[in-house]
Amino acid sequence: MYIGDYLGRRNIYSPNAPAILDTGKTPELRLTYADMNIRAKKLANWLKTEAGVQKGDRVAILAQDSVEHLDLFFACGKLGAMHTGFNWRLHWRELLGLIHNVTPTVLIYDEAFRASVEELAKAESSIKKWIHIDGDGIDGSIHFNQVLEIAPDTDITCETLEGEDIAALLFTGGTTGLPKGAKISHRQVAWNGYNTVIHDLGHGDTYLNVFPMFHAGGLFAYTLAQAIFGGLTILMKRFDPE
Repeated sequence: MYIGDYLGRRNIYSPNAPAILDTGKTPELRLTYADMNIRAKKLANWLKTEAGVQKGDRVAILAQDSVEHLDLFFACGKLGAMHTGFNWRLHWRELLGLIHNVTPTVLIYDEAFRASVEELAKAESSIKKWIHIDGDGIDGSIHFNQVLEIAPDTDITCETLEGEDIAALLFTGGTTGLPKGAKISHRQVAWNGYNTVIHDLGHGDTYLNVFPMFHAGGLFAYTLAQAIFGGLTILMKRFDPE
């Protein structure tokens, strides 16, 4: 059930196999399972040492689909922290309500939502560290690539992690229209992946993800199953039927 080590296992079985093609980057970013494992370890180490993230803490991301969603998901898995995906369609005031509710200590964001992040930074909140994926970022923010450059890639794990510990917080509107955080445990994430693997997936399969990664369909479903089985996932920044 230890999802934080999925990439570590893939690094043993098929380190050089293609894992991610991020078409939202310029140029397109291609990563192997060895690359993904290193990125997750580096981010986890930085979150722990520089941001003080511990088991049970929330780390939020406000970004269109990109590999950084998976970097954060697996890094949080290694720390026992909760990956918290925010719906980027929300107004900044709605996002602030979510922040007050779940109290994340770190927010990762992309340039498309800088205006909202600037408003969030003015408000009193739990966020102590800001990481921007692209662009210049707000004052005091660090670039995601810089985090990967300076952090060590030493192995890191949470010794007290159990299957029922929460791996992710994802939000649903429900009947009232107000976002509600759904707690998803490591056990639930693992079994979701296993249940998808039985759909005749193979090591050479390629999956094109068109779902937003703040949603379970984009973050888990076939995306996680591919990581378990060693296939390739193609990421689009945002799906456009045209």
